[in-house]
Amino acid sequence: MAQEGYDTLLNMTDSRYRLSTIVGRRAAQLKSGVPTLLEPDEMPAAQSNTVSVAMKELEIGKPIEWGEDLPDERALREARARERRVSDEV
Repeated sequence: MAQEGYDTLLNMTDSRYRLSTIVGRRAAQLKSGVPTLLEPDEMPAAQSNTVSVAMKELEIGKPIEWGEDLPDERALREARARERRVSDEV
């Protein structure tokens, strides 16, 4: 997990293990096809690396349930679809 901002992320959790677990779960969701909540200008340089994307989402504070209560893929897709509908209406 070597990436700039790692210290910031570590301070958001109580241990390196929890940070690894949280980021790993979100990265698995991204790899399975759940879309990222990052805007194009927020994407890390390694866009294809789901771990980097998950870490960036956590660092920026995107509205994702982190930790033990991560929603399933269906719930995340529905949330993203609602967000897109709202932004299209504006």
